[in-house]
Amino acid sequence: MSSYNPKNGNNDYTKTTVETANQWVKLTLNLEGADYNKSGNGPLFSIKIGNKADYDLFLDSITFDDAEVPGNGGETGPTNPGEYTIPAEYAAYYAGIDFTKNGMELKAQLASLVTRTHKPQSYTPGIWEASKYTDQDPENSDNVILIYGWTNNEKDIVKRRTMPKSQQSSGGSGRDKVWEREHVFAKSLAVDKSKEQVALHAEGRNGTIPTAIEGIAGHDAHNLRPINGSWNGSRGNKEFVNGSGNSGPKGNYWYPGDEWKGDVARMMMYMHIRYENENGGGYTKATKVGKPIDTKNGTTADEMIDLFLKWNAEDPVSPLEKRRNEYHGGNHQYSQGNRNPFIDNPYLANQIWGMENKYKAANLW
Repeated sequence: MSSYNPKNGNNDYTKTTVETANQWVKLTLNLEGADYNKSGNGPLFSIKIGNKADYDLFLDSITFDDAEVPGNGGETGPTNPGEYTIPAEYAAYYAGIDFTKNGMELKAQLASLVTRTHKPQSYTPGIWEASKYTDQDPENSDNVILIYGWTNNEKDIVKRRTMPKSQQSSGGSGRDKVWEREHVFAKSLAVDKSKEQVALHAEGRNGTIPTAIEGIAGHDAHNLRPINGSWNGSRGNKEFVNGSGNSGPKGNYWYPGDEWKGDVARMMMYMHIRYENENGGGYTKATKVGKPIDTKNGTTADEMIDLFLKWNAEDPVSPLEKRRNEYHGGNHQYSQGNRNPFIDNPYLANQIWGMENKYKAANLW
């Protein structure tokens, strides 16, 4: 096989290589920085063969290493959502889902899946032990990462991103110096007296596994994160609201911070579908825990809100979220057994609730 690099001309791509063998030709084009058509409408680029362009070129295949190519999380979504290529490591989990469906049909399928594969865990030691693994600091295995945190300044301990695992709360004083378990969907926000819906319970200590739905939801690992104790107190049961910058109160509401807003959105989407049919319906629906941006048109018929679709689109899935999903979707001592579909593919939110024209998330499949 031979190869060569053509000289750069006015219309040549840089680092172009041509390899020939047995009458086959392989062309590799580096399109970095090139202004080529990625819209999916019209030709991507054209190739001329020979001095007079009088040779036909048979293209066996074209592959792209470009995050903005249609169907790969860029400017346009998949031509057919049912044609997803799901990563092999968890494809079996979604084997029974018909991804050609959209809207409430797809939501119902995913809700059924995450419910029937859910294996509740104890609050103690289950969630404590799982969190020490799932939320481990990749730069220091002795620490956990704290949701809503952002600084590494030793003097501002309440707002630090990490804390030693050994500083797990034991329920005493000095909350600024310990980490606790944050219910991102605050427990009391589930209350709806008109439906006799009560707060989420988190009482499964000494290995007790919950059986009532309030306890199952209160122990749900996909809704629990390590947090500084004092910052947990500051958040309290405030509903989420749009904002920018670091986490903190916004009047009577709470902004999770630019780093955490996508995490929160995907957790709230999971809670929305997981418990939608429990306790009379809408037990942990999005409108209970956040404020829509567009007060007139920002709430869907099933009460998902544009706030979470916006955050899901703006803040990509993090390695921490993937680590958590892999653990809880696995078969480990304290794993929960189900996955958060919106971490595996944020674009599923648009496939269910729409709003692509404003808040289009990455399609990871």
